[in-house]
Amino acid sequence: MKKTLLSIFSFLLIVFSVDGQTLWNSIQNIDPNTGNDPYVIASGDLDGDTDIDLAIGTYNFSADVVKWYQNDGNGNFTLMPTVSDLGTLSGIGGIVIADYDGINGNDIIVSSYSNDTVMFYANDGSGGFNTGVAISTTADGAGQLTAVDINNDGNLDVSIAEYDGGVASWLPGNGDGTFGAKQTIVAVNLPGNLSFDDFDGDGDQDALIGYIDGTTSGTIEIYYNQYVESGMTSVSWIKDTVTVNSGNPYLLVTAFADVNDDGTLDIIKSDNVSGDVAWYSKTKNGPSIETIISDDSIIDRPAVVAVADLDNDTYNDVILTDGGSTNDAIIWFESTDVGTFNSEALIYDNNYQHYGITIADLDGDGDKDIATIGYFSNTVDWYENILETLTINDNTSTRFSIFPNPTKDVLNFEGINDSTIKISIIDVLGKTVFNISQNSSQSLDVSSLSNGIYTITVDGKFVSKFIKE
Repeated sequence: MKKTLLSIFSFLLIVFSVDGQTLWNSIQNIDPNTGNDPYVIASGDLDGDTDIDLAIGTYNFSADVVKWYQNDGNGNFTLMPTVSDLGTLSGIGGIVIADYDGINGNDIIVSSYSNDTVMFYANDGSGGFNTGVAISTTADGAGQLTAVDINNDGNLDVSIAEYDGGVASWLPGNGDGTFGAKQTIVAVNLPGNLSFDDFDGDGDQDALIGYIDGTTSGTIEIYYNQYVESGMTSVSWIKDTVTVNSGNPYLLVTAFADVNDDGTLDIIKSDNVSGDVAWYSKTKNGPSIETIISDDSIIDRPAVVAVADLDNDTYNDVILTDGGSTNDAIIWFESTDVGTFNSEALIYDNNYQHYGITIADLDGDGDKDIATIGYFSNTVDWYENILETLTINDNTSTRFSIFPNPTKDVLNFEGINDSTIKISIIDVLGKTVFNISQNSSQSLDVSSLSNGIYTITVDGKFVSKFIKE
């Protein structure tokens, strides 16, 4: 079904009104028995057909496994042969999907907490994965992983939160499935998770680290990558002189994101013990301004917090899950389009304890869906985003089109009344890769995009897909 639709996108128009609403379909089960305590989940194309597949890891410290689920493009998933050999992993605390060897598409990397190991599973190009290779056996209490190019060599590296070792570290990727020696970002007690982005705008990836102490002094810190400044081939780090936030009992998530859509990176957090979910506007070596999104009166034990545009209006919304069993399981806060958020709205309620979610277009209809793992329920499930159109303004042209499609270099626009348009482009993983305003008569240069399928939104009301060749 999806392949047929893609072939006619050169002239198909999907028009969403600015009055559109996002609703959610009933829960759809993918796997009723993952094995005990599924903890991490990731999404990406694992079989080379351009749609979004899923991979998960369990965290039971007994016969933990990595499993993956093949998507037919319409949100129908099939459990494929298990990626990992039974008994080789214990406590899978991190998982990433990315192409690390340059062949056969995306690979899978996972961490094994009890084994102090990071394992690489190369995609074999035939719908399966090669035997796992340990790319580090000295990651003490290996937890959350991140795929990121830290040393600006064009190859993906992998970061590691070494919880027991008290180290945030990284492995340099060579681009062929091999990795250099493990390097340290910073050694501080109990790093829980890492996030990377170019916070200081100098062209390299900076690190945001949330530290967990289990009492009251967990902190959020920024470390600036000095690769560009040094002019050398080595990477070093300098800590921001002002802590982002402190006094957090148990940080589960800290991440960079443009929460208020002002074009500047912010920081978002979820504290599982205090119940606080907040975002911070911060300047380099300057103070932070805290804005609370949710507290323990809404979700007492929050788990995952994520930032994404769920209603295709080009403004970021906030998604939050329950790490307990008392409150609503998954909720979201719609952006008001002026940097604030509406009250919480329910996506679904159960007592599954969602420590892992992934946000992507799972059914190929142009909006972002949500896939989850249930730590209590031992299930993988997904929730379909149903983007409804209520009205279409009379002055909205329905003859809008983009061309050429597919394209190698540029996109052109027709049927737009406004002279200036706001353009947003997201990839198949739901990441915003373009967010720009320009003249409607001007061609949009997309030559820098990687080959693949993208969703383009113009002025928050025209939505379509295009293929970059």
